[in-house]
Amino acid sequence: MLQTIQPLIDLANTDLDLQTSVFSRSHLARQIETARSVVDQHQKLFEQKNNEHELLTSEGKEVKNNIQIQEQLIMRLDEQVPKIRNEKEFAVSKTQLEEARKLLGLLEDNLLELDMKKEDLELEIETINSELTESNTAFQQETSGLLKKQERAEKKIAKLEPRRNRLLKKVPLNIKRFYERCQESGISTPVCAIQDKSCSGCHMVLLPQLVNELMANPNAHKNCPNCSRILYFPEVEEVEEEASTA
Repeated sequence: MLQTIQPLIDLANTDLDLQTSVFSRSHLARQIETARSVVDQHQKLFEQKNNEHELLTSEGKEVKNNIQIQEQLIMRLDEQVPKIRNEKEFAVSKTQLEEARKLLGLLEDNLLELDMKKEDLELEIETINSELTESNTAFQQETSGLLKKQERAEKKIAKLEPRRNRLLKKVPLNIKRFYERCQESGISTPVCAIQDKSCSGCHMVLLPQLVNELMANPNAHKNCPNCSRILYFPEVEEVEEEASTA
């Protein structure tokens, strides 16, 4: 074939391979992301529960500090009682002591409640961590093959993209513009072979005259009257010719 049509056919075939590889890469990425989402959910929950545990620990430290303050206050008030000489001061001291002991009791109850919550939370964190480990192991097993396929797709794309650029430079400017317009408008295969006297892109039966012209000159190309794709008549393989003569 002439250099005007063969690079175009090679370009179309390269684009088809490239589109297939890009689709495969996207599909694999979605599969991996779906598998990863299970791990991410466990990881997110694990971090959330750990944050809750840290808040409870911080709150517990604050309560313990307040308990210590109240115990020191009660100790001071107890030491002052024998030294009091009038009823008014005694009544005030007694009231302060009762309030301090009452607050101490509330703080101790609060600390006990916090400790119980922490124990429950620690058991929950242990369970979630176990589930996280299991889901991460399952993710590694499930995606090991997918990641290898994704890597192969990436390598293939890396080879096809420069090849596509080289072939595109060999195509005449007017055909190149038409080719790119077709792709921009959603026609993924702008170049099609004639098969069974029909356009292999839109499957419309072609006029005999058009088919005969391209059959007589396989180096030429025409536009499909229905979908405007570039048509060419594929070369007949020698094997097919031998089979037909036999």
